Amino acid sequence: MQDRNPAKRIPKSLGTGTKLLGSYTMTDLAVALFPGVVVVLCFQVLLPSNATVRGYHLDSLTLPVAGVMIGLGALFVYLTPAYTSSADWVTSMLTFHSRSENIDHEAAKEYTQIERVYPDRGAIERTDGAYFGLVQVIPPTMALATDAEWATKAESFQDFLNTTVEFPIQIYSTTQPFPVEEHLGRYESRLDDPDVESNPQLEALIEQYIDWYEAELDERRMTIRDHYVVVPVAPTEVRFDEASLAQKVAALPVLGLFVRELYAPRAAVEREALLDELDDRLDRVRAGLRSIEGCTAHRVDATEATAIVGEYWSDESMEYGQLDQVLRTRGIVGGPGR
Repeated sequence: MQDRNPAKRIPKSLGTGTKLLGSYTMTDLAVALFPGVVVVLCFQVLLPSNATVRGYHLDSLTLPVAGVMIGLGALFVYLTPAYTSSADWVTSMLTFHSRSENIDHEAAKEYTQIERVYPDRGAIERTDGAYFGLVQVIPPTMALATDAEWATKAESFQDFLNTTVEFPIQIYSTTQPFPVEEHLGRYESRLDDPDVESNPQLEALIEQYIDWYEAELDERRMTIRDHYVVVPVAPTEVRFDEASLAQKVAALPVLGLFVRELYAPRAAVEREALLDELDDRLDRVRAGLRSIEGCTAHRVDATEATAIVGEYWSDESMEYGQLDQVLRTRGIVGGPGR
């Protein structure tokens, strides 16, 4: 079974390929030459030796076309991101474009590790039995802050981590496009107002502003960045009292299995305890972040959290309509109702 713990993953290689020129390896050379080799084989194997087009022998085009394809292969190698090799990049691209965009619910659940959503409790259950929730963070504006102000905020965040966070958390940041149409729609609607139509100078000013704003946003590629703290709670964290003898015995390799089965609560009781513990952790994280000057935080409800998780896995915005109603009839990444 594949281990999904990032800390336990072992890389397939550590850049041990033979270097030919700078950081380029034999594999990069093979990737660059491969398109040219395919062209030569096609001309030699698939086309007749005496084939002509408007009096020109196709054999005479073999080397020029092969050279162009090798150039494209070399360009591909040059554009390969630094975090991967050219061969792995080719494999990733072919896999991405060849696989189906839609998978059934069970396959999606295995991929996303999402078991169930609890809209009434603002929580999401994972396939391993853990529950998690999200806290959205709106940080203070630090664009014009001094070094002393940066240091003060860093110390406040350090105090938050040292005093409030006694459990594992994840920090997730994402971006979304700036709603240009929504922002400019108010100005465009003004162009139809009688007072603007009767004032050519004002109408021209609004039109110039709309044109300038669209060009400015396109040049800057403006986006909105959102920050979230992911707070989980696992069944092992609430099943026993941390200081109890049963908790210590449960950690033993063999005997612990029997102890966990003997002292494990019923599923409904365990679920309620997990949700209560998650509520407490989310409240502590929210309060701790709000203690940082200028920082605001609020708990994300299950509907919005589901949309965030779904967009993370699908890498695109999802249109579900009334998502709170969809959650009761449809899987988080599509699939049959459940």
